Amino acid sequence: MTGVVPSQDSFGTLKDGTQVSRFSFTNKNNVTVRVINYGATITDILLPDKNGTVEDISLGFDSVQEYESQHSYIGAALGRVTERIKGAKFEIDGVEYKVSANDNNIHQVHGGTSGFDRKMFTASIDDDTVVMKYVSPDGEEGFPGEVTAEFTFRLTEENELILGYTATTTKPTPVNLSNHVYFNLASHGAGNVGDHILTVNSCRHIPLDKEYIPLGDGTISDVKGTPFDLTTPTQLRERMKDVLVSNYVFEGHGKKKHVAKLELPSTGRTVDCFTTEPCMETYFSCAMRTMKGKNGASYGAYENGGICLIPMQYTSAVNMPNFPNMILQPGQTYTQTTSYKFGF
Repeated sequence: MTGVVPSQDSFGTLKDGTQVSRFSFTNKNNVTVRVINYGATITDILLPDKNGTVEDISLGFDSVQEYESQHSYIGAALGRVTERIKGAKFEIDGVEYKVSANDNNIHQVHGGTSGFDRKMFTASIDDDTVVMKYVSPDGEEGFPGEVTAEFTFRLTEENELILGYTATTTKPTPVNLSNHVYFNLASHGAGNVGDHILTVNSCRHIPLDKEYIPLGDGTISDVKGTPFDLTTPTQLRERMKDVLVSNYVFEGHGKKKHVAKLELPSTGRTVDCFTTEPCMETYFSCAMRTMKGKNGASYGAYENGGICLIPMQYTSAVNMPNFPNMILQPGQTYTQTTSYKFGF
């Protein structure tokens, strides 16, 4: 066992009276991570800066009631399918399935009207790991098959938050799991997103149309000479408005690799992202509506906003013949490992 043993307490009750549990990790370097089993949500990431001052660098809310009433995906699990399904429909073996269209009543985004971000997970502690499980019934949000999904959380003494994902199914169905944590390395309640520096270790991306759907049957383009080129450290102030959402493509599906580094020089804080997934979405809060966050903070598009690094499979792959297959078959197990290594 190389991780930190978590503790468990109550995080309140949902509107229907369901009790929600919170799990907390704190390592020897004064790094704290907290997660709840409503939406398998990361609620807090407390991290020292270069002077030892500890701040919470993840956006979130003070109460489970706020997580329940807000539909902003902040810190939450994403599933069954992260990002969009074009036209909220797809075919498997010649059979068309229509799923809930919660994106302008046209496409589906992040699993539908009531995706994994709004589900109660069963949760337990297994040594240094928090294990959260959700069984999605056959037909939920229009998807075929009963899917059993498991999300795991570990924090190491080396300041690495390791997220594990597995899923099995009773019928062929698309599966693409992830998490929507927002980072602000100044603190969740202070600092302009544009002050951050981001490097993405990819020279290829998926061009998207104005509805964030891949072009054609799935085009992949070179980033060189475009605003999407983040292959060298780039201050986000220069790029955010042009590239609100970007999908970067990596070699080595199934192999853990270093895909991105987020930095804020004024604090010395850094986040390095590693994943086994073939794609990562960067999302900047430029379109975020103003909302009240933790400790009275006011989250907005730029000031007090956040940055998401979301490893995943190719967006809308179920409808893109040129993209790798994302259909999980009975007898197979979907697996993913993503980690965020914190520095200061």
